[in-house]
Amino acid sequence: MSKQDNKKKQKHTTHHIRHKFFYRLLRPLVGIFLKCKFRYKYKKAKHLPKNYIVLSNHTTDFDPIFVSVSFKKQMYFVASEHLTRWGKTFKLLDFAFNPIIRYKGTVASSTVMEVLRRVKHGENVCLFAEGVRTWDGETGTILPSTAKMIKSAKCGLVTYKIVGGYFVSPNWSEGSKTRKGKISGSVVNVYTAEQLAQMTEEEVYKIINNDLYENAYETQSKEMHKYKGKNLAEKLENLIFICPHCKAHDTLKSTNNTVTCSKCNKEFKYNEYGMLEGIPYDTVYKLARWQEEQISEDIKNQIPYTIPEASIYKIERNHSKELLSSGELSFDTEKLKCGTIEFSSVDIQDMAIYGRHGIVFTHDNLYYEILPNKNYCALKYILYFKHLKDIKSNN
Repeated sequence: MSKQDNKKKQKHTTHHIRHKFFYRLLRPLVGIFLKCKFRYKYKKAKHLPKNYIVLSNHTTDFDPIFVSVSFKKQMYFVASEHLTRWGKTFKLLDFAFNPIIRYKGTVASSTVMEVLRRVKHGENVCLFAEGVRTWDGETGTILPSTAKMIKSAKCGLVTYKIVGGYFVSPNWSEGSKTRKGKISGSVVNVYTAEQLAQMTEEEVYKIINNDLYENAYETQSKEMHKYKGKNLAEKLENLIFICPHCKAHDTLKSTNNTVTCSKCNKEFKYNEYGMLEGIPYDTVYKLARWQEEQISEDIKNQIPYTIPEASIYKIERNHSKELLSSGELSFDTEKLKCGTIEFSSVDIQDMAIYGRHGIVFTHDNLYYEILPNKNYCALKYILYFKHLKDIKSNN
């Protein structure tokens, strides 16, 4: 080993010791916090391999700490790139936990390489296989490349499921508001490196999907737990932007437990069981499925999706960003336009959302961020892109 390589190894060891210290220091305190705030029930992970990757479903912003309390041994988490723009807060997180950064809206090859590098050093990594939180209660799409990464890692795999998180903190709600109700987390299965080596990528992909799949409404329909809180329907329009009564766009407004359309004045309610009242769809999941059918129809009918005001930025690899333009945001089958800048729709490689309003996408291998007016649904652009991509693939 060269002198330079030896210095790198010593630096890595020093940093890893620091990360283990903070993990062990804060984990018991996190456990107390979760029990007090959420009454979170969890099972300790047992009979684990020497080192491993943890894959979990993604239901709340608190998921990393929900998972961590089940694992005594320190691990690294994969986190969204937008955290790097949190200033001093991110510097503290990076110093204590050194998260692996993932650029949403990209193929994330650099993230995969970093995960494999850390696993090769004998470290443990946790990532949320869907990449984003569930919006309607059902586990989202898990890319087949996840199984390829697991096979390449040549370490153990631990699957973990959080149940009830969707009703405690729906993704469409905002801020720190949560609801009181049943939530739990536990290991689903543990697979050794030897077991995984005997499986094909397709078989690994199948067990990941089987283990992590959760439909919150299927579970709720059997158990019917209450999730108490204030303003239960507040910001449901972050997900639902088409009125289920008159089909108007961007006319819904939530107040307390009720959502009202400003065009037809019809309303519906969201109750303590997470169920809907006043429309033919009794769950957010069913309403979201209906809305996706309307989005496909809008694409076929060449209807553009617009927001009056937004800003678009170019994101550099050092996480700095440059304002390119501001103005009306419009997306149709031909182009995405914001102010004076536009991109061909077919050349957008990928698109994703972070938080409730941040949109990121890749075009010509460059990374961009759009911040729309918060009074409008940003998710509709992700759904539009997804359905446009599916339609073009099928054709």
